[in-house]
Amino acid sequence: TCHGPVDKMPTVYEENTLQMEWCIQCHREPEKFIRPKSEVFNMSYRPEDTDQAERDQLKVDYKIRSREMLTSCSTCHR
Repeated sequence: TCHGPVDKMPTVYEENTLQMEWCIQCHREPEKFIRPKSEVFNMSYRPEDTDQAERDQLKVDYKIRSREMLTSCSTCHR
């Protein structure tokens, strides 16, 4: 997750850099990181728990935009 395993943190802290390059990694290939809605709060979830075909379908179902749109500066910096 973006924030790390918050379920195991006595106090939430910054697990990842949250710098732009770190975020862009997911934006470039969201199908590698997407998860079923039933797993959103599962901090133990790993992308490999869901096969690639299902993750590809989730990208369609969730109406995730194109790579070009997701990596456009204005997507995050409005």
